[in-house]
Amino acid sequence: MSLTMLCICSTSCGNDKQKPAYFDAENTTSDGSDSNNYITEDNNPQSGETVSVPFTERNGVKLIEVKINQSIGVDMILDSGCSTTLISIDEANYLYNKGVLTEDDIEGFQNAQIADGSIVANMVVNLRELAIGGKITCTDVQATVSNNSQAPLLLGNEVLNRTASYEVDNTNKVINFKLN
Repeated sequence: MSLTMLCICSTSCGNDKQKPAYFDAENTTSDGSDSNNYITEDNNPQSGETVSVPFTERNGVKLIEVKINQSIGVDMILDSGCSTTLISIDEANYLYNKGVLTEDDIEGFQNAQIADGSIVANMVVNLRELAIGGKITCTDVQATVSNNSQAPLLLGNEVLNRTASYEVDNTNKVINFKLN
């Protein structure tokens, strides 16, 4: 079982969203107490607090362990060049089949301009909870679902911008997130 997505895609560039016209699982291959929608491992974020999250490196990219909706753990690439969090259609299918994503999590479709300049329509889903390295939990994260089944999992600016700043410490292999 996997997701089926049918939509009438707008030809305009931008962030236009539409609800999916059809969603069928049978037929195809905050507690955030502040406006940033994050909580720390002790559920008591302190302004200016720095939280260190370990990373690993593979093929020249930094990977951070992320847990989606208190269920499935994945390694995501830290990508400050990506405006959103990105998952592949295969990952979305897997999460849906495991019950981690539901129909209620589907927010619609959004046009996006990709690196080659072309415009594509991608599904947008709400990740109710995204726990970064078991230390920082972000609620209501909008994730773009790429139709490319080989697309890497990217942790982009939709999450990174929720903190005051972050710094890569290559010596200690941690990302230091400074909370607002």
